Amino acid sequence: MLTATAPHPATPAVGHPVVSVVVPTFDEAGNVDELMDRLAAALPAGAEVIVVDDSRDDTAARARAAAARVPFRLTVIHREAPTGGLGGAVVVGLRAARADWAVVMDGDLQHPPATIGRLLAAAPGHDVVVATRYAGDGDGSGLGSTYRHAVSRASKALAARLLGGAVGAMSDPLSGFFAVRRAALDLDAVDPIGYKILLELVVRSGLTRIAEVPFTFAPRHAEASKSTAREGLRFLRHLAALRRAPAVGAPVDGPLRILVITSEAPPIVSGISRCVERLTVGLRGRGHTVDVLSSVQMPRLMLGEYRFSPLLAHWRRVSRTIARYDVVNLHGPVPTMSDVVLLLAGARRGVPVVYTHHSALAVRGAETLSDVYNRLHRVLSGRADRILTTSQYYADAERRPGGPPVEVVPWGVDLRPLPARPRTEGPLKVLFVGQMRPYKGLEWLIPAVVGRPELQLTLIGDGAHRADYERLADPSDNVLFLGRVSDDDLHRAYDTHDVVVLPSVTRAEAFGLVVLEGMAAGCVPVVSDLPGVRDLVDHAGEVVPARDADALGAALLALAGDRARLAVLSRRARRRAEGLGWDACVERYEAAVTATLRARGRRSRTAAPTLSRAG
Repeated sequence: MLTATAPHPATPAVGHPVVSVVVPTFDEAGNVDELMDRLAAALPAGAEVIVVDDSRDDTAARARAAAARVPFRLTVIHREAPTGGLGGAVVVGLRAARADWAVVMDGDLQHPPATIGRLLAAAPGHDVVVATRYAGDGDGSGLGSTYRHAVSRASKALAARLLGGAVGAMSDPLSGFFAVRRAALDLDAVDPIGYKILLELVVRSGLTRIAEVPFTFAPRHAEASKSTAREGLRFLRHLAALRRAPAVGAPVDGPLRILVITSEAPPIVSGISRCVERLTVGLRGRGHTVDVLSSVQMPRLMLGEYRFSPLLAHWRRVSRTIARYDVVNLHGPVPTMSDVVLLLAGARRGVPVVYTHHSALAVRGAETLSDVYNRLHRVLSGRADRILTTSQYYADAERRPGGPPVEVVPWGVDLRPLPARPRTEGPLKVLFVGQMRPYKGLEWLIPAVVGRPELQLTLIGDGAHRADYERLADPSDNVLFLGRVSDDDLHRAYDTHDVVVLPSVTRAEAFGLVVLEGMAAGCVPVVSDLPGVRDLVDHAGEVVPARDADALGAALLALAGDRARLAVLSRRARRRAEGLGWDACVERYEAAVTATLRARGRRSRTAAPTLSRAG
């Protein structure tokens, strides 16, 4: 298999794509150029396209040649052996995809790229959105002859009769044009035969939350149809194999009892605490019973930067508590807490464990010990039923052959109306929000700003080291310490500052919730080059080396001196935040929990598939 990835010069090579488009091709050289032009016109900024090619002609070469002119990241994979046919090519593309949602479409232009936006618009609340020729104002006239129309309808009826369930509920189960939530797929279970990959994914992954969007099936742009009698026989074999496939449990029907185990929860003030609170409230709002076990109930022993939990000493009581729940959502790593739960309750025994891995452990002055702990904890995390991370970096680090499924679920933000930013003169207003602890990097941020009249720094937050940082800033008049403030005052600070800065120096900073909150208000993010944090910022701000006051100061001064670029980055930051709402985060946690229970066969009851149709 030969792979070539060619990002467009204007497209960042890193970050999380907004959508992945998977196009399987077989001798489509005459269609490639037009397909790429139409995709360029139809796709949102930040999309990626993956062409998986089994051709005998120069389709792959034509696709690679288009990479220099299209405004999206283009990956071309040429398979020397077309294992599984077109369906096998789609599976290869889905494995290579990086976005949460993937759109599968043919390369012959019978699937209009302009329909992709409608598929994605119908996606919330579903696992798959099918472009249908047979519902609403859908039109299958592009099939051509009366014979092909008759074969298509007969095949559809046969599939519905033999497979029933979700397949029977769909108006067009043989469609090759659909959007699918990748986290809902069990790609290890699929065994494609031929070209009807939607049937394979729905049946093998147990997909039931399905929406349909009508579309017009267009005539071929060029090249010849690959539909043959031989493909028809493969389709019949495929139906027989799917009919024999073991039943997959339906999503959990009814409210769940969920126990969240975390080191920090309200009234503790921290990013983790805030995320746990939003998840808890959100899941309760969806009808589930959610309880939290944290250091509020079991106070931690703290020795400087070291924190220890007494969980092990109380394990007998804790294990009895866990047994009353349907699923545990464990947050870590937290030495003597998350590792104890994974060791004693993991390995698919008892109550399922969904593990939220926040970051690597990084304690200043104990780097070697932290590395040893991280390696050990990675082994223990493999005992969870499912792992959730907030960035692709940590997902890749946690993924392993034969290990639990790993999903990327970023934290969310509450979107408020975007404030007006008419000011174009005066110093660049820079905002820091966070605890005043050594790993936050204030000892590099403050020197980067002090004595520079072009910059005005406001620091919100408190901590044991605040007095040290105030002395570091003295006698400067362009650094202001506000301490802890109300939520309303915090929102006003976001709305009235140009930049939100996160100068952290440790890998324990894995996401940057305050950065996302600032981006939602249009603040341009300037952050340290840390895993996860840089993924959040992507191309909407500046990423600078950690522990480098000169580089940080230079980045801020550059923004102060280029207000046009500041405005462009502000718009990008807001758009990035708009795709990361709390509702979407909670929905994905709920889906991860139910998928885990379904895989375990816990509380799984037969449930009718849900099917909705969008106009």
